[in-house]
Parts: sequence; structure tokens; C-alpha cells
Amino acid sequence: MRHVSAFLSLALVLTLGMLENLSFGSGGSGNSGSSETPSDLVIYTYDSFAAQGGLGPEVIPIFEKQCRCKVRLLPSGDAGQLLSRLQLDAERKKPTAHIVLGLDQYLWVKARKYLEFWDEKDGWVPKGYSSLNEVFRVENGFLPFDYGVLAMFADMQGLKKAGLSPPTSLRELQEPRWKKRFILENPKTSTPGLAFLLLTQAALKDDLWSFWSQLRHQWLLMAPGWNGAYGLFLRGEAPLVWSYITSQAYHREHGDSAQAPRFQAVLFNEGQPLQIEGAALVKGAFQTPEERRRAREFLEFLLSDEVQKRIPLKNWMNPVRVSETMELPFSFRSLPQPKKLIRYQGTPAELDALLKRWGAVVETGAAD
Repeated sequence: MRHVSAFLSLALVLTLGMLENLSFGSGGSGNSGSSETPSDLVIYTYDSFAAQGGLGPEVIPIFEKQCRCKVRLLPSGDAGQLLSRLQLDAERKKPTAHIVLGLDQYLWVKARKYLEFWDEKDGWVPKGYSSLNEVFRVENGFLPFDYGVLAMFADMQGLKKAGLSPPTSLRELQEPRWKKRFILENPKTSTPGLAFLLLTQAALKDDLWSFWSQLRHQWLLMAPGWNGAYGLFLRGEAPLVWSYITSQAYHREHGDSAQAPRFQAVLFNEGQPLQIEGAALVKGAFQTPEERRRAREFLEFLLSDEVQKRIPLKNWMNPVRVSETMELPFSFRSLPQPKKLIRYQGTPAELDALLKRWGAVVETGAAD
């Protein structure tokens, strides 16, 4: 995880790990808080959502004014670390947060047992949820708020210097010319990395493990998360990195040429993985009906125009809902459009088995 999802300056990328609890006071001013700060709503989220310049500091004060309450964000690295915190809380039987924000549909498969489904007893479903495109409605309990499409991302200047053209397929990455020229993310700790693994599974089928057995000698680095991978890419360590198509919009908004852009998304013939980011209520976190009401209001707030219109240029993802009064920035409307989207549909046990086998193949090279 975008989350892995906001595109920050390299200096900020390298300091994201230093973020601690962020508390927002009613009335809208963000400030560094402590665990002693009383908060009406506590939210686990990923670092870039809570970072200065990210979506969180932009929209949380709006919600606080609306609900007349205080919100505290607990940044937790990447989406994989969000899952780890939920697991730890469940083991201790002591939930820390009311809401988790930033899990995607891949991690939802593993996290759902720690989260609440919509309450069938009182019939509550988040306002606006039923009108969303079905492709975004993963399951009852998962409130989608944005989405992205992952792709290999190229520094065209770096490729030109090396005398290379962008790859057009997964299998090209096995060729000698790409050795040490691309950066990936670890699928065990990063949702973009997991999406790449699932893409290879969907596209290569029986050749999956022979592909990975050979590919393990090819990448320059397999980073723990998107932030680290993209930071190295921006430093020019490699001309290719696994990222989001919307990375291209970010660079366009920050001065990249429209006629001959330096940074471009590269679409593979096999298709592109779809990532849907969502929020959910944490099971066992609510002590009073007022706490649950406030958390439900926040989920509905995520689908409001106030949040959805800010997602492109603050979270660098696509909004799941575009109203008649909203218009995407030109940098988003001009992005390359994938011809085929890849979605994963499997059980937690199947996902665990896939990751275990992947780890063994990457470590030993044994494809059989």
C-alpha cells in the first residue's frame, strides 16, 4: 500500500517512517498528539495518508467540524503493517482503533475476520455504497474510497541513456538487457508487490514458478514497500519501478513535459492489476452506540464530494465516485488506459499458500 499511494518528494519519502500518532483537534488544526490526547475517533491508516500534504490533513478537519469531534490518525507504514496491527490487537483482545483505512481488496481477504460487516440487524449500509460501480464493491464490510491501476513505470531519460525501449510484457523482464534495471516490492510486506505477484499468477499460470525462479536474478532490489522503491527510482538507481499509472499524473502536475514526458506508465500485454483501497470498522472496538455512529458517519464521509474530489491531487489515486459537479484533473483524464484489468479472487488459505511458495522459490530457485 499506496498504499501506498501519495507521491511525495524524496526527502519526505525517506522520513515517513518517523511519523507518530497525529491528532486533529475539533475546529481543524492538525498537530502532533500523544496517546494521552482524548480522541472520539481513532483510525489506523498508512503513512502517506497522514503525512503533511496528504489526503488526511486535508479532509480530517472537515469531518471534525461536521461531527464536532476529535479524530486521531495512527500511521502504520504500508497496508501490510496495518494488517499486522489488526492481528496484534486481536491477539491481545484490545483494539486500539475504531477504523482501519487503507487496506486493499487483496489484504481484505486476510483482514476480514478482524473487521465488522454491515449490521444486518439495524439494516445500516453506508450512504452511497449501493450506487458504486459493482467492480468496486468487494464485499459487505469493505467501504471502497479510491482505486488505482498498477503498472511498470519508466524513466524515459534513463532508458534512452541505456539504449532501451520500455518492456511490453512480463516475460521481457527475464531478458539479459533488463538485469538490475528494475525495482519491485516484496509481496509479503507491500500491496503493490502482492499485486505484481498476483498478476504473474494470472498471466503465466503453469509457468509461474519457473518465471520467478529466473526473475530472482534480474531485479536490482525488492523493497519492503512502495515508498522505498519509488524513492530509489527517483534517485536514478534504476529506470523502471513497479508503481501506479497515476504516478504519471503526479509528474505531469509537477512539471513533466506533456509533449515528451520523462516519466511514463508502461502497460503490459498480459494486463494490469486493479487495486481498490477501502476502510472498515474494527471488530470489538466500540464501547458505546455513539462511537459506532461516529465511525459509520466517517465511512459515509469518505464517499462524499468533499473527499472524493480531493483524492486525485492529494492521494494520487482515482475516486470511486465522480458526481456531476466533479471533474477529474486533465492529468488524470489523459492517462493511458489499460485494456485488461486483473483481479484476484481467492481464499485466505490460497493466498497464504501462494506467498509461502513464492518465498521458497525466490530463496532457493527451486521451481518444482
